[in-house]
Amino acid sequence: MTTGPEDEPPSPEEDRTANRLRLAARLLSVLRAGGADVDRELRALAAAHSAFVKGDARRAGELVDALFAELDRLPR
Repeated sequence: MTTGPEDEPPSPEEDRTANRLRLAARLLSVLRAGGADVDRELRALAAAHSAFVKGDARRAGELVDALFAELDRLPR
């Protein structure tokens, strides 16, 4: 839920895609610190981040959702 006026875009702190990108980056850094090979996932994160920076939030959201789906399939 956003806290600003309805006709304004959400602030960076409230943007769902931006928050998911940050969460994915943190998760990947934890996995890497634990010795996991996350190079492929980092490339996927970079692609999602690039789309987001270019203003394509829809594509960034799709890519980060696919990344989280892939992370869910990793062995625990």
